[in-house]
Amino acid sequence: MTATSPADGTDDLRVLAVALHDLSRAVRRAEGGQDGGLPPLPPTEFEVMRYVDAHPGTSVGGVAAGLDLRQSNVSAAVRGLVGRGLVERAADAGDRRVTRLHPTPHARERREPVEAGWARTLGAALADLPAADADAVRRAAAPLARLAARTRAAGERDGAGVSRP
Repeated sequence: MTATSPADGTDDLRVLAVALHDLSRAVRRAEGGQDGGLPPLPPTEFEVMRYVDAHPGTSVGGVAAGLDLRQSNVSAAVRGLVGRGLVERAADAGDRRVTRLHPTPHARERREPVEAGWARTLGAALADLPAADADAVRRAAAPLARLAARTRAAGERDGAGVSRP
């Protein structure tokens, strides 16, 4: 905590939240071309594809809740992903009215090079930092991943995501 931070650390948390948000946008923008010589996916489609890959068998409503998106936007993204062969729809065995979403092997082939590109961008930025700062960021990777997972899980449990700007 800095000398100007309140005792509860909310200023430090605000700085961290803003830094993570800005870093996420900068990394995605820097590697926006999506490796592999394929045309890039629209950002919403890419995020929906990643979500379906992490949650196979989810529904459009599940994706919408998990990503804090409108169901109509998720439906449009799923149509695009199905058309590109990245997501498959399947009727739910217990309730034929429900459609389950599953990633195709091609989805992982599209996702992995993009995420590797994000890592390269982050690595290049870390190389410009003082060694102690770069080491601290690398050491924080696992705790930040756990924090992200807990934050996502809490939003999914509550049925509400993070507020939109």
